[in-house]
Amino acid sequence: MATTPRQLVTIISESAVEQRLIDDVKKCGAKGYSVSSVRGEGGTGKSTLDLAGPSIRLETVVTDKVAEKILDMLSAKYFDKYATVAWVSPTNVARPDRF
Repeated sequence: MATTPRQLVTIISESAVEQRLIDDVKKCGAKGYSVSSVRGEGGTGKSTLDLAGPSIRLETVVTDKVAEKILDMLSAKYFDKYATVAWVSPTNVARPDRF
């Protein structure tokens, strides 16, 4: 089966901004997403700021253009205000029209 290159955007953020983050990612052009609860430790230590629950991991598979829009949006709206990190990983998909 043939596959098509896409980008997997992974975002870890505070659960308090989950719905706002979903809305913003969709406005950037993402057609779908998955969200799960996560916990862990990073360069600043364990997260203790979010009283609403564990952090969330939002993942979406998108085109290069949409991935760039999402990272720009995160930089403008989330990175300086919330405990948010993001990365992009190349991936290959079947049924590329769904992404």
